[in-house]
Amino acid sequence: MPKPRPVYWIDYQRGPAWPAAQPAPRQALHDHQVYLQRLMESGQLLIAGLFRDEAGGGIAVLDCSDEAAARQMMEEDPAVRSGLLQATLRPWQMVFNPAGGTSPFAEAVAG
Repeated sequence: MPKPRPVYWIDYQRGPAWPAAQPAPRQALHDHQVYLQRLMESGQLLIAGLFRDEAGGGIAVLDCSDEAAARQMMEEDPAVRSGLLQATLRPWQMVFNPAGGTSPFAEAVAG
């Protein structure tokens, strides 16, 4: 059975500097998007995206060596540093990985 993969989940929400009258597409999120692109290109960002409901916000899932490294990546995000977004880091364990085709239950289903 493959060992579950530890990753870190960032929950992004509107921060104190978010202009209330402006929807997400009109916010100054370009530097945040470029930052996530660089994390993706370095292999440290597994997935990221936006919530599509009225509450807004988004997530990013990081693959990095430890929680301190993940926290540093979160805190270096330009939108977090500026207060446009606030972020919460949570350790998360990937168990089912469709992209990698791994699951601790694959043998049980196949057998």
